[in-house]
Amino acid sequence: MAGGRRGLVAPQNTFLENIIRRSNSQPDSSFLLANAQIVDFPIVYCNEAFCKISGYNRAEVMQKSCRCTFMYGELTDKETINRIDQVLEHQLYDQFEILLYKKNSKLQ
Repeated sequence: MAGGRRGLVAPQNTFLENIIRRSNSQPDSSFLLANAQIVDFPIVYCNEAFCKISGYNRAEVMQKSCRCTFMYGELTDKETINRIDQVLEHQLYDQFEILLYKKNSKLQ
């Protein structure tokens, strides 16, 4: 095929499909995937476990920022929010815990 592979067989899509397949085989795995090449890193996939835990359906989550600001609440630590912003802005690796809220406003 001239011009390279496209669609679902393109290398980046195969990579994402492998991540999704492996993670979905883990029974307690709840996760999101975001596109780091687009401004504000929109969510491009969330698995069913994430929807079940958070109370949000896929349509409500897709294309929102991976910062998950829609899940912040009054007890979500502002310092951790700032760390998330810094990590994303400067493309750094970090690990932290953050308090998120379910759709019904209960703690996650």
